[in-house]
Amino acid sequence: MDLEANNQRLVISSDLEENPMAIKMTLKKDKTCGGRFRWNLIINVVIVVMASFPFYLPLAATLGVNCFYASLWILFLFLAANTQSKIHLTMKKVSNKSEQPPNPTPIKFILMTFIYKEPLELLLKTLQNIQQQRIAKEIIMVVCMEEKTPEKDAKINSVFKQFNDCFDQIIITVHPYGTPGEIPGKCSNNNYAIRSVLAHLKKNDPNLDPNKYFVTNFDVDTIFHKDFLDIQIMNILKEKDRNNFVWQPVLFYNWGLDKLSFFTRITGLARNILMMGALIPLNLNIMSVYTSSLQLQIEGGFCHPTYQMDDIMCYVRWLTLSRRSLKIKPIYCPTISGPTSGSNMWQEFIEWFRQNKRWSIGFAEVFHYFVIKAPRINFCSALTWACNYLNYYASFICVQSLLLITTTIRLFVMETDPLLKLYFCIPLIVVYICLFFMIVINKIAVKYLLKDIVVENIPIWKDFIHWILSLIVMVGYGLTVFYGFWEIFFCGKGVCTHDPSKKKLLDNIVQRKDETVVAINEQQNKL
Repeated sequence: MDLEANNQRLVISSDLEENPMAIKMTLKKDKTCGGRFRWNLIINVVIVVMASFPFYLPLAATLGVNCFYASLWILFLFLAANTQSKIHLTMKKVSNKSEQPPNPTPIKFILMTFIYKEPLELLLKTLQNIQQQRIAKEIIMVVCMEEKTPEKDAKINSVFKQFNDCFDQIIITVHPYGTPGEIPGKCSNNNYAIRSVLAHLKKNDPNLDPNKYFVTNFDVDTIFHKDFLDIQIMNILKEKDRNNFVWQPVLFYNWGLDKLSFFTRITGLARNILMMGALIPLNLNIMSVYTSSLQLQIEGGFCHPTYQMDDIMCYVRWLTLSRRSLKIKPIYCPTISGPTSGSNMWQEFIEWFRQNKRWSIGFAEVFHYFVIKAPRINFCSALTWACNYLNYYASFICVQSLLLITTTIRLFVMETDPLLKLYFCIPLIVVYICLFFMIVINKIAVKYLLKDIVVENIPIWKDFIHWILSLIVMVGYGLTVFYGFWEIFFCGKGVCTHDPSKKKLLDNIVQRKDETVVAINEQQNKL
């Protein structure tokens, strides 16, 4: 093990033989058809059967299915608006100091961010943002690098040089390349990092109590509100058995969305609304930024290093291996996450397609993992989660888009009754109205919740065009997801690799009005 340390900084870099605590996973070969015959085939069957409804079911039944999806949009939008109002109330209480966390803090935070090909400037800005937290001096800050990270040594030196005295400890883990039983990606990096940090903490404190430590994982393209950890502390301390929960802040993707294309913006707004209205309320999965107790991670086997979607994988793994009734709790604090980006609209579209396809492959492989591990937990809980998961990712996200196409073919090619066509316009109009309010809700968030973090200037005519194109974007997103599900079907687990999104062009965060650090874009610095 290569260690470079003083009282506040530590570099951990090892191989499997030198640090057996760091990696305790082995790869189990899929013996069935090279990994093609997997439980994610259920998703493909559901999609094909439901998307073909117009060709073998009565049109009344098809109309009912379309109305069902429209009603889901209404439900998710209502829940999202309710969540956003709670964010507003929470931020108001914090600003008025009517609610404050205890001092000193009875729990300890480990913050972990991950970097591979991301530029050094983005990492430094992210750490500067963490430095704003009131309890920054109490944080164990972990930067998780890969052995093949470009300019690794220069990045390590820059981090230590600028942040040596900013945190309780700053630890950099370097995940070794080519470890047996792993695939390269964030899951294996996460697994290595948290195990290594735990080994380090136990070495310094043999009586370490993991129940007092809480781990916040976040991508390097994340900007936290200055009161994020205070709000999170108050939420955690409200729970008696804190190992039964995973905390998820509400993510907004308004990172320069006024400069990006319509498909990137609409996708970002939809992800925000569906997180507030579906993922958290339905207890489906965590995404990008999440917090759990160190004890839960130990019970849940940390993160599986042979998968690529670390957030969904961690939740499913902890749910099944810990055998706890694991619930997702929202943190009512606005958090900025970076959307996909590109140097021009075509490159942005390529990145948008690539990431959407990667997510769908991740959804499929996680479902397979869940079915394998489901017998460990209560049957009713497993069935409920699986049905909700299929209804959301296979049905709502994918089938809804395909059904719009197949229904249109049935109506305009095989039917001549104009009144029947009019009936089918009703759910379509409802969805369009919901997409309109999706844009409105986000604009309210930008004005009242994100005003200290981002500045967004989008004229009304541009909002109108984006709204008109929003349905096309959602259909395109569904088709991309459909493509991903079939790619894993034909190619097997070989396509389940982590291809990280590009971060070099995420330079549109605007400086806070109180002069704290979040600015990157030169034009907006003038504001």
